[in-house]
Amino acid sequence: MVRSIWWAVVSSVVAVVASAPSAQAQDCSAASGHHVRVQGSAVVRLPPDRVSFSVGVETLNPNVSQAFRANAQKVASILEALKAKGVRPVEIQTSNLEVSSRHPDGTLAKGYRITNRVGVSREDASGVGELLEAAVSAGANDAGQLNFYVADPSTAQGRGLQLAFASAKAKAETLAKLAGQALGDPLCVSESSARDYSTMNTVRFRGSEPMSVAPGTEALSFAVDVVFALK
Repeated sequence: MVRSIWWAVVSSVVAVVASAPSAQAQDCSAASGHHVRVQGSAVVRLPPDRVSFSVGVETLNPNVSQAFRANAQKVASILEALKAKGVRPVEIQTSNLEVSSRHPDGTLAKGYRITNRVGVSREDASGVGELLEAAVSAGANDAGQLNFYVADPSTAQGRGLQLAFASAKAKAETLAKLAGQALGDPLCVSESSARDYSTMNTVRFRGSEPMSVAPGTEALSFAVDVVFALK
């Protein structure tokens, strides 16, 4: 499947023009003694190719054994429903088993409260709405933690760093012009921390209509610090 890449350059000016090399920037000093230090950043958006979500089961019964059995039966029904929709066993994991005599708000429950969660992580990001509906229909009390993501963000690294460097150079040229000087060669280049990955997606319930899920895109952020000579 052909995947489209959207990108947008994000600018945040962090620049220092030095008239003499400092001790810390000694290895990045220009022969003229003048340089400019800038940061360039960029965002590359990719369509997600992975999805994960979880559904929860909560049962309440005065008898702890009966509460356990009822919870186990619901979990088994959920697992069966997910597998019937094509989810493989290796993509399913049960977790967060909890036994309590209190509700989440701390008040006493009328018996024992058993909670359990079923997590799903799969390579096929399509059809997640049907999977959530199937789990809820099979007995899940809640569904959430839906996350679309890119399995290998490094596939966008080359493009992201290229855009970040272009952003840094454009800012350096502007600053050099304002200082009445010409921009020289880059002296030092390093990648800086701007790895705030975020995913934009929505999930909507519309009565009896099928659940609407929009995977959106995942934003991969890149940033570089560059020192350019001034001449």
